[in-house]
Parts: sequence; C-alpha cells; structure tokens
Amino acid sequence: MTTQISVVSGFLGAGKTSFLKKIIPNLEGKVALIENEFGEVGVDGDLLPSGFPVKEIYAGCICCSVVRDFEKAIKELMLHYHPQHILIEPSGVGSLSDIIKVCRGIGQKEDLDLQIKHLITIVDIAAFEDYSANFGGFYSDQIANAQIIFLSYFNQMDDQEIEKIIVQISTINPTAFIFKEDWYAHDGEELVEVLNTANGLAIDAKERINVMPAAKVFDSLSIAKPRVFSEGELEKVLAALSGKENGCILRAKGILELDTQYSILFNFTPHHCQWEYLEEDKEAKVVVIGTDLNKEAIADWFGK
Repeated sequence: MTTQISVVSGFLGAGKTSFLKKIIPNLEGKVALIENEFGEVGVDGDLLPSGFPVKEIYAGCICCSVVRDFEKAIKELMLHYHPQHILIEPSGVGSLSDIIKVCRGIGQKEDLDLQIKHLITIVDIAAFEDYSANFGGFYSDQIANAQIIFLSYFNQMDDQEIEKIIVQISTINPTAFIFKEDWYAHDGEELVEVLNTANGLAIDAKERINVMPAAKVFDSLSIAKPRVFSEGELEKVLAALSGKENGCILRAKGILELDTQYSILFNFTPHHCQWEYLEEDKEAKVVVIGTDLNKEAIADWFGK
C-alpha cells in the first residue's frame, strides 16, 4: 500500500494548524501527523483532533537540524501504523524545497512506498509584503514550491489589495493553484474537495535560495510552566509582544491558565493577535520565535 504524504507549510502564524483541524476529519483512510515545532515545546499538537498518531519533533526544522528525527518518525509510522496519509506540518521557518528532497530521500533509503501527494502553503496576505521584504529566502521558498496555495486574513484587506498580492504570488509560482477565496469560510469537506481537484499538479522542488539555516537567523524561547494570569495581565503581555525593545518577536503562541481556572490559547504575530478560551484544560506552555530576542526579559513576562 502506498502512503501519501501531504505537507502543509506556511510562514509563522499563517494558519497551518487551523487548516489541519478542518481537513483531518474529512480524509478517508488511516491518518498520521508529524508536527514540527522550532521551539523546545509543542503547542499545536494539543489542539488537533484525537484518535490518530501524532509525532511531535521539537527544537529545530525537520529539513535540516532535526532531519534524523524526521526520518525516524516516518519510518516508525510506516512500519507500525501503516497509514494511508501522513500529514506534515513543518516549522514556520522550514524550507519546503528541502522537505521535498528529504521525503524523497527517506523513501529511497528505507525502501518505503511513499508518494508526495499535496504540497500546500498557507499565505497570510496581510503580512505578505512585510515578510517578503524582510525574509525573502525563507518566505518565497514555501510559495515557490507549493502546488496549492491558500490565503489567510481576507478580512484585513480590500479586493484591490488582495488582487495585487495574488499577482505577486503568481509571479513567484506561476504554476500553483491559488484558492482565491477565504478558506476559513469553508468546511473541511469542501477543502478536501479542493485538494482533490488539484491532484496531478507537478511536484518539482525548485533550487533552494542560498540562505543561512533557520537556526542561525531565528531565536526561540520555550517556557514549560508559565505563571497564572488575570485577563488584565494577559492583555498587557500580549501588548508588550509588539514592542521592539526586547527583539523582533515574529511569533508567540501558547496555552495559559487564568486565575478564573480557565485555560486560554493565545496567538501573536506582528500583524495579528488574539486569544480564546479552550473547552478543556490543557498543560500551560509558551513558545516565542523571533530575531535578537532578549530571552531573559521575555521569560520574566511569563513569570519564569
């Protein structure tokens, strides 16, 4: 039996986990997930549906610094679970071209019957111009190597701005299918139908732009047991994440406990910030990713 691999990539905070939550329950057959976090603790794995294996790989990108862990995870899933689908959510700063090459190499080296089916990239259109200008190599690699591109945060742009960005994305990748609607507004079954219509699109890893490994560009800070917050304190910390005095924070996310005994999930990027109550208690933890981070000061915000 051939195991089909689908990679759901996208820069930091683009909406990869939300996309997976929609499509996973609508895939036919046995499903497994490999979740890659650049930081040393995982948050997203706690937020996904249960009932299938999840391999979490921390502290680096599966395309470079933790590639051996990635190879081991695929091999174990193939030998012990025999899934029909392996979904891969790489780190937000991972190189999609390298992930394609690693997946092909694993199949050949281990003689595993693997087939790359979908290469999906989620693009935050509200952040597109900012990230293109500041992180060109990391950012454009994910777009250039996608078969299918979904766009996030339509509600922050007008139609003219959206069309301008779609033209720029098409210039980076002229062959990709770009879904020009707000995928948040579609249910998982509809999104899987979109994926199926794109079957047969070419998979061809473009030559990787010569950039330094992510670990030499981006910092990360992981906090395993943050303090308990009031809602007022939470709002102050989220506001502080936008400041530049302690480095450029590109992504912060985590599960926190409030003094009302409820757990909340927060998500921050320079362009978006929100938090929501969770339906059940989860282990509190925080991950922060950025450049030139003052880790001691940021850790103090969360009580560590």
